[in-house]
Amino acid sequence: MRKFLGVMICFLLFLPFVPAVAEARLVPSQQSASIDASGLGKGVVSVKYASKAGKQGKAGITKNGKTYYYDLPGNGAAVRLPLQMQNGMYKVTIFEQTKGNEYMMVASKNVSLQLKDSKTVFLQPVQNVHWTASMAPIKTAANLTKGKGKTEDKIKAIHNYVIRNVKYDFNKMKTVQSGYVPNINTVFAAKKGICYDYAALFGAMLRSQGVPTKLVTGYSSKVQGYHAWNEVYIKEQNKWVIVDTTVDASSKNNSKISIYKKASEYKKMNEY
Repeated sequence: MRKFLGVMICFLLFLPFVPAVAEARLVPSQQSASIDASGLGKGVVSVKYASKAGKQGKAGITKNGKTYYYDLPGNGAAVRLPLQMQNGMYKVTIFEQTKGNEYMMVASKNVSLQLKDSKTVFLQPVQNVHWTASMAPIKTAANLTKGKGKTEDKIKAIHNYVIRNVKYDFNKMKTVQSGYVPNINTVFAAKKGICYDYAALFGAMLRSQGVPTKLVTGYSSKVQGYHAWNEVYIKEQNKWVIVDTTVDASSKNNSKISIYKKASEYKKMNEY
């Protein structure tokens, strides 16, 4: 398949963000942030941040020197975040913007992850792969996979649906803002989206059917700029495979698509 043109770029959305910590200390009197570790058994934590002054909040999840940052709504809504860097000690931190790129730590907690199966986290609804059983795309996923016991049959059914029904949204690519988080209901209803949307929708639909699926960001020789795709676990073969529904949806001949992509054509930077 030929390489996509630059119009398929969505790199501004999720390039790693590193805040400058203006005051690296916990503020005891700050009551606007909380960290709930009750979901450790599923590989997730839940964070809340409420800003009285409309200040931007961010969460950071750190293990062994690597940190994932997430934008937080300032309305106090709970946000589920994955602990995707294997078992061990994590530091979960909530930051509040002071000015520009400077942030102050307002809450912090160390948590120990001890999952029996590291794939558990990739079955959960989290911020950028959010889903509930009542959502239309999740009901569709259940219908598409009904009676299908094999993992590959589920992958093919959902893959075929997504690439035939969701088109690439060139206008959205031009206007979408940094910090964008996919809403699979919106993408499903509009039947169009950018690479981040494709990966979130495909990932959520498969996770809801018990198939561990990662949303991956990085680079591909098939696309110019930062990109998003999925890695899916096939339990019968005990292996992860790369699936790129953005690329496949843009193919001129969907009937000849090779669903599983070559690892040599992709460079993973982050996974969720």
